[in-house]
This record gives sequence, C-alpha cells and structure tokens, in this order.
Amino acid sequence: MNAITYQITEKDVEQYAVISGDSNPIHLDKEAAKQQGFMNKIAHGMLTVARVLSVLSNEILKPHEFLSQYEFTFIAPVYVGDLVTLTIKQAEHNLRVEGKCREKIVVKGCLIVDRGNPR
Repeated sequence: MNAITYQITEKDVEQYAVISGDSNPIHLDKEAAKQQGFMNKIAHGMLTVARVLSVLSNEILKPHEFLSQYEFTFIAPVYVGDLVTLTIKQAEHNLRVEGKCREKIVVKGCLIVDRGNPR
C-alpha cells in the first residue's frame, strides 16, 4: 500500500476553469460557493480525477504500464487549499484508490492496469 499527498491550489482551480471552460462560480468565488452551502471554493471533480491520474502515472505505474479503465466516485468536495492524501492498493492488474481530506473520504476509484503497448 502506498500513500501520496498533494495539494489543490487556487492556481490549479483557476487554470482548470480556463482549460475546461467550466467557470461555475462555486469554483472561483468563495461567496458564491458559500451561498451554495460549501465552506470554500471547490475544485472541479474532473480536476480531482486528473490529479489522481497524474499521481498514479508519475509515482506508481511503471513505464510499460498504462491505465485501460477507471471509475471514480465523488464522496465529498475537495476545497481550494486542501491536502489530498491518496491511499493506493495494488493487486495484480487492479488499483484501488481512496482520497482523503480533513479526515474524510472525498474520492474513491478503481482502475485496471495493462502492461505493454496501449492500443
């Protein structure tokens, strides 16, 4: 089992909003996020997934391995400034990932790893 921690920064969220075209105020404006019941601006769900995939690609997978399938479930919001700690369990061709912030599970994922050249 591996554990890796990364931070979601304001710059991450702002850049992702530009790249994705998702400028929903809950991601970019603290007051708008609070009006919707959040305690701070929240990261885009797909930004959270992108960061998880980046960590796995750079820290866990070997050069000849690639992800052929993945599925994520969002449990709770990831806020700007949060430290996300990923717990990664690997068995054969499967990875199970659990991300926690503030003592809460925020994201879970199941991924399939293939070896060789991607098709």
